[in-house]
Amino acid sequence: MDFSRESLDREFPSRLSTIQMNHAAVSPLPTRAVAALAEYAQLLSTRGPLAFSEMAARITALRETAARLLGVTKELGGAGSIAIVPNTTFGLSLVAQGLDWRPGDVVVTTESEFPANLTPWLDLARHGVEVRRIPTRDGAFTAEEVFAACDPRTRLVSLSLVAYHTGFVAPAAEIGAFCRGNGIVFGLDAIQAVGAVPVDVAALGPDYLSADGHKWMLGPEGCGLFFTTPSLRTRLRPPSGWLNLKRTSPAQYDVGDRPEYVEDATKFEIGAPPTPGVYALHASIGLLLEAGTGVIGERIRAVLAVLEEGLPRLGWEPVLHAQAIRSGILSARPPAGTDPRRAMRHLESNGVACSARAGFLRLSPHVGNEPEEAVRVLDLLARL
Repeated sequence: MDFSRESLDREFPSRLSTIQMNHAAVSPLPTRAVAALAEYAQLLSTRGPLAFSEMAARITALRETAARLLGVTKELGGAGSIAIVPNTTFGLSLVAQGLDWRPGDVVVTTESEFPANLTPWLDLARHGVEVRRIPTRDGAFTAEEVFAACDPRTRLVSLSLVAYHTGFVAPAAEIGAFCRGNGIVFGLDAIQAVGAVPVDVAALGPDYLSADGHKWMLGPEGCGLFFTTPSLRTRLRPPSGWLNLKRTSPAQYDVGDRPEYVEDATKFEIGAPPTPGVYALHASIGLLLEAGTGVIGERIRAVLAVLEEGLPRLGWEPVLHAQAIRSGILSARPPAGTDPRRAMRHLESNGVACSARAGFLRLSPHVGNEPEEAVRVLDLLARL
């Protein structure tokens, strides 16, 4: 991928009018994703259902591309372990609703989770399941604190790989190894990670991972990825549907009295797929793979370094975690008497997309940003 300013402007036309520092919320679509959406629309307009085989091939291609992005090896099922889901929450709920729970079971998570990784587990109170929330420090916690929260009744540990409000990167590999050794299901809400930091499920060891595509994967809303290991899939009851039925031919549905469902990850794809989103997300992931996670990380860190140096001079306190892997999120506490929401509105009115979360100003650049844009953000904050 060419990172010249002209090429970046072509791939990310939003750069011409705005500074995009809000990829932790919703990313603007790159040009190739817009072109893919247009390709889908043109196919449907000119050929209608006669193009379904081409569309099915693109769906398969997305699973294969996603497996590459997530490091899903053949031993883990490859593309057959990837389901296309409408959002992160749907994937997490598949686990919550699919496992056979017993009264007294324990789910361990943290007090800093986004609601998508909390409400599915709290809902299990009707089955007598206890949810334990580990205290955090600006989203941070240690693997040892997770271990201490677990006991023989613990069935599942579900964590955000990257904290949505401060960018803390969870020590997932250590926790994954602990869970494997103790027969505990381990899962990750990875929406704030995939596309910004390297995510290798073979190394991290989750039994499941869920991530929508509209943040760091640079895709549209409504199309995400759900990874499961083959061993976990055998334990998860799929939701009732039609697309996930076993069938003898593409249009032959012999439901009978006891529906039988497919065994790979498509058992979780219960109805018509989000085909427009598939086209766009496939194109966007192609961009990520073309750029490479190492280069993406370097470009993000170059922008964050300018912000980390400049914010304290303006009275802002960046939340920094001493970690080898940095996420794409930088949050900062405001100076005394400054409302981060007011700062957000000030930046937005001057063409900077950003967020205010949990009392912080949150800035989240991506591969299309440059350090000069961070200088502009600091200049605007100085005039707040």
